[in-house]
Amino acid sequence: MSTRNGHGRLLELSGVSKLFKARGVHVQAVRGVSMAVEAGEVVGIVGESGSGKSTLGRIIVGLDAASEGEVILDGKPVGIRRDRSQRRKIQIVFQDPRSSLNPKMSILDSVQDFAIVHQLGSRAERLSRAIECLELVRLSESVASRRPAELSGGQLQRACIARALVPHPSLVVADEPTSSLDVSIQGQILNLLEELRDRLSIVLISHDMAVVRFLADRVYVMLNGSVVEDGPTDEVLDSPGHEYTRRLINAARLEMSAGLDGG
Repeated sequence: MSTRNGHGRLLELSGVSKLFKARGVHVQAVRGVSMAVEAGEVVGIVGESGSGKSTLGRIIVGLDAASEGEVILDGKPVGIRRDRSQRRKIQIVFQDPRSSLNPKMSILDSVQDFAIVHQLGSRAERLSRAIECLELVRLSESVASRRPAELSGGQLQRACIARALVPHPSLVVADEPTSSLDVSIQGQILNLLEELRDRLSIVLISHDMAVVRFLADRVYVMLNGSVVEDGPTDEVLDSPGHEYTRRLINAARLEMSAGLDGG
């Protein structure tokens, strides 16, 4: 894992909590989380399913509102009702690329449509930006003219990343960006994200410790909605201080060993 020097604090969460209420049942998905992302940094959020990491990602992007605490972007508190420039600054790449794209639109049209949503320039400028972003993720013109059903999972995830890049974001939240892909394709997407870190900050949400070690400068470990450990990635993964972190690492080692034995 390479490290980078930050150039100022881009994002800060202060005591963020999220309480869901449904049919008389209260679920505390996130509990008093504080964290920060520096400009030019990749921050990992790891934990088992149900740990609250994806909910935290949605709060960062503004898809869910925090029940308590503050989300601070460029030094200013923001809520779910963000102005246009704030919405452009943080984008998200979801786990399942097939459900993220309109099946009736070509890839180019889907990416260009995102430029329309964010009201970026003229029609010619929006088309130019869409093509530029598709080139950044190495999708050819012939691929861009196809519909989602005609593409592989890896190509679709590249298209979703291209769409997220359209409004020139400062931060991209990547929520389990490789978990729905074949192992042979996962490395390609990780390498692409590694290349993109020169352009923006990334919050990487994952249950895969190897993925986090490869990309993240720092990592936050979540359990039952709370952060139980955080620090530089190599330090946390090589010398975990919390029993839960040790369990995650041991489970990842067992999974890798089983995969090698099965191969």
